[in-house]
Amino acid sequence: MAQNRNVRNTIPTSTIRSGGATTTTLRPAGCKAPQAVATVKISREQIAQRAHEIWVKNGCKHGQDEQNWLEAERQLKADASK
Repeated sequence: MAQNRNVRNTIPTSTIRSGGATTTTLRPAGCKAPQAVATVKISREQIAQRAHEIWVKNGCKHGQDEQNWLEAERQLKADASK
């Protein structure tokens, strides 16, 4: 039976046992284990308020609503992770 080269270069990261079956997740050797990411709940109202502030700050230019919304989300996520 041929040996899979990728298997030799991986290490187990987690093992889940369910009933009689065992599942092991592999990751490439040399890679750091994934870190837990905190989930931050940001409301639509918060995003809308920040997007409006960005819109006003940028001179109330029309046609920038999507960019302002995405920038507001980015800013709020960055603020929450501090």
